[in-house]
Amino acid sequence: MRKIPILLFFFLSIVQGTAFGMAQQVDIRPEDLVGKTLIETWRRGSIVGASYRTDILTSKTMLWSSLTGRTKGNVEEVEYACIKVGCEILQMSWREKTTGSRAIITYNFKTMKMYGVIVEEDRDYLLKGSFTIERTRDVKKDRKDLPKLFKGKTRDE
Repeated sequence: MRKIPILLFFFLSIVQGTAFGMAQQVDIRPEDLVGKTLIETWRRGSIVGASYRTDILTSKTMLWSSLTGRTKGNVEEVEYACIKVGCEILQMSWREKTTGSRAIITYNFKTMKMYGVIVEEDRDYLLKGSFTIERTRDVKKDRKDLPKLFKGKTRDE
C-alpha cells in the first residue's frame, strides 16, 4: 500500500516535467524580427507550393522575394506594419506595388505555422503554411533554438 503513493508521486513528477517542457514560451515582439529572414511556404489554400523569402530590414521596411509560384522572381522592398497578437504570435501587413496585392499574415512562433489573406482587386486568397527563421547563414528549423535566435549576437554580426 505504501508503494502506491510513491509511484503516484513519481508519475505526477514525470507528467509535470513533460508539461513544463511543452509549455516553454518565447515572448516575441515586432522589433525582434529586425535583421531576421523568414522562409515561408504556403501548404494550403489558393497558392499551394508558393514560397517566399522575407528579409526584415528595419522596424518599418522589408524585402520580399518570390522563390516559387506564379510570382517567382518578383522582389520588392515594401513598408509593413507589425503587431503583437499574443505571446508567440505576430501579425504583419503590407501592400505590394508590383502585384497590386495587400497581404495580412499571422505568424505563430510556437507552431511555426502562418495564416494569411492576400487581397487582390478581384479576389481574396486564404492561405495556410509554415515558415522557418534564418539569421545570417544559420537556418533555425525547430523551436529548440528559437529563444537564442532572438537574443545575442552571432559570429557574423
